[in-house]
Amino acid sequence: MLNTETFGQGPNLCLLHGWGAQNALWRDWAQHTLASYYCVTLIELPGFGHTSPLSLNNPTPQELEAAWVQAIQATLPHKTHLLGWSLGGLLAQKIALKHPQQINQLICLASTPRFTQNDQWQYGISPKLISDFMLAVTQDRLQALNHFWKLQLQGSDNARQHIRHLLSQLKKYKLPSLTGLTQGLTLLKEMDCRNDFPKIHAPTLWLLGENDPLIPVDFIQKFLSETSTIPSKSHAHILSGAGHMPFRSHPTETAQSIIDFLSKK
Repeated sequence: MLNTETFGQGPNLCLLHGWGAQNALWRDWAQHTLASYYCVTLIELPGFGHTSPLSLNNPTPQELEAAWVQAIQATLPHKTHLLGWSLGGLLAQKIALKHPQQINQLICLASTPRFTQNDQWQYGISPKLISDFMLAVTQDRLQALNHFWKLQLQGSDNARQHIRHLLSQLKKYKLPSLTGLTQGLTLLKEMDCRNDFPKIHAPTLWLLGENDPLIPVDFIQKFLSETSTIPSKSHAHILSGAGHMPFRSHPTETAQSIIDFLSKK
């Protein structure tokens, strides 16, 4: 069972965090900016925060993906808006595809249809970087996570200030499990929503940071023009001066973009 926290009132809005994170990372932001408009549920992914990792015996990437998607979907309300940040965005796309009746509107925050580069996709991070993190988390989880958080905030306005504040807060958080970290990295490396995206019926917002070091924003218009069968249902908004954690560096702008999108009929 995944750990969840619910607060606020209004239509349901569920939030899925990214790799290495947990509910505590964006709880204050969600409470201060979104809870006046929505009944917000924060969902902790397997092996992160206070959620136990999924016990799987040498799963294939496809089996791992199916297990994570099933665990998340079982936690969602009957009807909800769904926001996924980074890895959470990949998972949210899969859920919107497999359970269209459950998802009203979809928001992919600092996310992409595919996180890792290959011969046909140059808009993500290199497979080597994923492999390096795989090795690093087995040697020193805390050091690997600190490096990752610094990377995510690079490029954002006032990056040094945000990095110092975040690293001071992380000392209070529960360290993710090694299983959760390695399973999450496998999903980041293997998950691919490019071919499935046109089948998603939910109106979708791609909310991206202008200076995100992990996700080049120039992919989005080309991707939408080439793959979306219903262009009017897919929207993109670029947050000026933001990196991979826009809810930390640009909390008000990020929240307002979410509220504006979900308010559209």
